[in-house]
Amino acid sequence: MTKFSYQNELDDFKATAHWLALRGWSEAAGGNMSIRLDAPAKLHENDHIKLPIDVPYLAGKAVLLTGSGTRAREIGLDPLPHIGLYKISDDGRYYGWIAGNKTPSMELPAHFAIHNTLEQHRPGDKAILHTHPVSLIALCHMPLFNNAKAISDKILSMQSEARLILPEGIGFVKHALPGSLELGLKSALELERHHLVLWQYHGILATGETLAGAFDKLEVFEKSARVYWQLRAAGLDPCGISEAEIKHTLKAFGRLERY
Repeated sequence: MTKFSYQNELDDFKATAHWLALRGWSEAAGGNMSIRLDAPAKLHENDHIKLPIDVPYLAGKAVLLTGSGTRAREIGLDPLPHIGLYKISDDGRYYGWIAGNKTPSMELPAHFAIHNTLEQHRPGDKAILHTHPVSLIALCHMPLFNNAKAISDKILSMQSEARLILPEGIGFVKHALPGSLELGLKSALELERHHLVLWQYHGILATGETLAGAFDKLEVFEKSARVYWQLRAAGLDPCGISEAEIKHTLKAFGRLERY
């Protein structure tokens, strides 16, 4: 295995994977993560693998991506064997392996499509985290929660700082084939505005400047969902914080225009 040196990023993978495993959010080989980088090396002509879509905003860049079948609990102990470094060609049409794990997650095309959108619309967000929290997947089985607005309005009103952290609310993608490019492209559209996208019956996608930052946003949303489920278990149908109160809070922190 060719080795590479991105210690800060590998530490980010390690710490985030540790917490994913500890929370039980990434069972077996469930979930995946990636970080976008400036490219470290030139892609050789014989290393070109055609991408199913062009990613022009990733031209000449590289992505650190979890390997196929890798487990969060093992990445949390030693990330190096489980992370691969992949370079995008200068025309944004091909990619090739550079170092580390040589078998990328099957969601590589989805990650590349999403990174392409982030580089265009929110270049500071260089990290993508996908995982499977029970409390969030459970929401998808409620007929009420079949769209982004309904989920955002109810769940993010369960805790006073949730909408402050996520003023735009969350995105939502109806059930699609896991690992498919379709899922990645639909998520990319949602991520033009949102930092979190709930995949119906599947899990959640989060973005941030780092994986730890993406995890922060996910924690906020997941805790709000747990508050909701705890109240439902007690036999209550919570009304949540009123829209007027939410707007008052967002205005006080200068985030009302993002609501």
